[in-house]
Order: sequence, then C-alpha cells, then structure tokens
Amino acid sequence: MLSGSFPKKGIAAPYEKQFFRKDGSRVWVYLSDVMLPGPEKHIIAFVLDITKRKNAEEALRKSEASLKRSQAIAHLGSWEFNLVTNHISWSDEVYRIFGLKPQEFSATYEEYLSRIHPEDRDAVDSAYKKSVREGRDFFEIEYRVVRKYTGEIRYVHEKCHHIHDEQGKIVRSVGMVHDITNRKQSELQLKKCAEELAAANRDLESFSYSVSHDIRNPLSTINGFAGILIEEYAVKFDDEGREYIRRIIDSIKKMQLLIDDMLSLSRIGRQEMRRKDVNLSALINDLLGELQDSEADRKVKIVIQDNVHANADPRLIRLAIDNLLRNAWKFTSTKEITRIEFGTVFIDNRPVYFIRDNGVGFDMKYAEKIFEPFRQGHTERNFGGTGIGLSIVQRVIGRHKGKVWAEGKPNEGAVFFFTLV
Repeated sequence: MLSGSFPKKGIAAPYEKQFFRKDGSRVWVYLSDVMLPGPEKHIIAFVLDITKRKNAEEALRKSEASLKRSQAIAHLGSWEFNLVTNHISWSDEVYRIFGLKPQEFSATYEEYLSRIHPEDRDAVDSAYKKSVREGRDFFEIEYRVVRKYTGEIRYVHEKCHHIHDEQGKIVRSVGMVHDITNRKQSELQLKKCAEELAAANRDLESFSYSVSHDIRNPLSTINGFAGILIEEYAVKFDDEGREYIRRIIDSIKKMQLLIDDMLSLSRIGRQEMRRKDVNLSALINDLLGELQDSEADRKVKIVIQDNVHANADPRLIRLAIDNLLRNAWKFTSTKEITRIEFGTVFIDNRPVYFIRDNGVGFDMKYAEKIFEPFRQGHTERNFGGTGIGLSIVQRVIGRHKGKVWAEGKPNEGAVFFFTLV
C-alpha cells in the first residue's frame, strides 16, 4: 500500500518519493493520486519509476559540486557571454575572484568592465572587441580587477573561445578566468630580489674596481717611499727623511679612509632594514656639533628646522646624513663664515628634505655624476676626501625607496634634496 497525502476529492498534487524494494534496493517514483466520485471511496494512483532520472540528477549535482570545488582549489572560474542579449553568466569562482555576490552583478558587459582596474579597462575592452571584429576563434589577456568592498587588487588571466553562427558571425564567447595573483606577487618579489641582487653586484663590482685601481695608488706610494727610506735613510733620518715618513703616514690614512668607505658602501645593500621614527632635526644637530668640535675656530651659521621626523632605518639614515653634512662642511672650508641649513619643502604633497650650504658649489652638468663612486667635483688637493661619500648617500636613500638629487652653481653653494618612502 502506498502512503501519501490523498485528497478528499479530486486529484492530489503530484509528488516524488523514495521506496525500498524487498531486496533492499532503492527506487524513486513519481506519484499522482485521483479520488473517484461516488458513495464508495475509490482511489486511482499513477506511479512512474523515475530512478534513472533521479540518479542522473544526483550524478549531475555531485559533478557540479566537484566542479565548484575544483574551480575554488585552482582559482579558476568559467563564464559565458551572449553578444546578442548582452548577458553574462559566471560560475561561483568568478564571483569570488571579482569579490561580488550574484545579486550585486547586473550580468552585462558594461558591468563586467566596471570591475576591471581603471588602468587596464580600456586595454581589455579594446582587445576583446578587436578579437570579435576580426572574427578570431580565441581571445586571451591578463589584467587586474578591483574587488568592490575591500578595494583589493587581483591579477587574472582570461581566455575564451568565440562561437560563430552559420554566417560566421561571433554570437557567444565561452571562457575562463584564472586568479594569478599569487603568481604575479611571486614574480614581483622575484623581480625585486633580482633588482636588489643587481644593485649588490654593482656594489661588488665597484668595490673590486676600487681595490684594483684606487687603493693601488696609495699602496704604491707607501711602497715607493718605504723603498727610499730603506735605501737612503736606513742609518739616519734628516728633514727630508721625516717628510717621506709624513707622506707615508698620510697615504696610510687615506688608504684606511678609502677602505672604510668602500666597505660601508658594499654593506648597505646587505644590511637589514629596521625602520622607526627618527628625529632628523636632532640627528643633524648632533652631527654638526661633532664637526664644530673638530674645528672650534671656524665661524659657522647653522639653521635647522625644528622637529622634522621621518620613518627610516636609524643606522642607515645617520650614515647618509653624516656624509651629506661632511660634504657640506668640506666644501665650505674656504668661506669666511660657513652656513649650513636643513629643512623640508613639499612637492606633490610629500615632504622633501634638503641640506643647503654656501660652499664652492658645482656645475649642474655634473649633477648626476657626483653620485658615482670616485666622481669628485673638486680636486683632493684642495678639499680631500675619498670620492665615495655621495655614493653612500644615494645607496642609503635607494634602500628607503627614495630619491636624492643636487642643485648648485659654481661659487654659490649647493643644495642636496632627498625623499624617503
């Protein structure tokens, strides 16, 4: 006997139900019951075996669930676009990639374009329409999308197959969207590492060049004068002998300074960045105080903007500013009154720091070269130095993702600007 909701009169609403056979197997049936009119209650029931259909539906449901899981795991969504009706259908994974819910998407081509990053939108639109216009079979492109609520940017790779009607006109596009953000981020990180490695290699090359050329000169000087001492002044030193000794000492000092600067330059690229708030005004005041103590008789006018702070690595930024200040101190040594100024200006709403001096200045045609190792704008005979200080400055500012540049005029001073990101 079948159990169900039988009507008191007329035809009952049809329904589906599962039963068990005597052998334990299951069967799905479609039921419709009719109550016949008359004094006696007679019911006619129509039963249709729909087991195959239900099994097929269950298999399809499992297949769709498996497809959804696979798409989620692979970050790969599917879509279809009907060019005639301007209707787009997305799989669940495409909605996830774009950061949208189905009820928030009007399913039109224009709405789809609006979710693409503004900088990529025209390129995607132009490329897709060109592929349709030229009757191609496939379309493929990479671009960025902007998720609606979070503003998060995702990188995607899109590829589709165009479907033509009997006249050869494209009427539908069926394709996929692959979230390749992780791959792109890895590529960007790899590129960053490659750039840092290249910079480190440049430092190493510069160091190697210095060892083979610039350090060899003071070593040759030491060797030459030492030979003269051995040959001519082994027994007794006179004034000339003492002069040779003095030159040897000077050469040794120069060699030591050169080695120290070169080692500092080579280490900058390998030193771990640990940023924190740095009071640049206080730092510059301390460093200039040390310079003034070294030449107490020099007349100096110092102007420091109060309370200037920056987010920077304290050790590296101290190294850079120390070299900038020593550069200013060195090239103002011929002035009756040394003037050094520190402050900030704003360019494009971002702070730009500067150190200005009233020293000998330089010709602007050398503005870029002065940051290259051993590219001195003035002779060592007049001002000394190793020619590496400004290269250290540029390297430190580069580690902070900033920029450094200089402006000056001969005999009218110089100003060095730098930014920190």
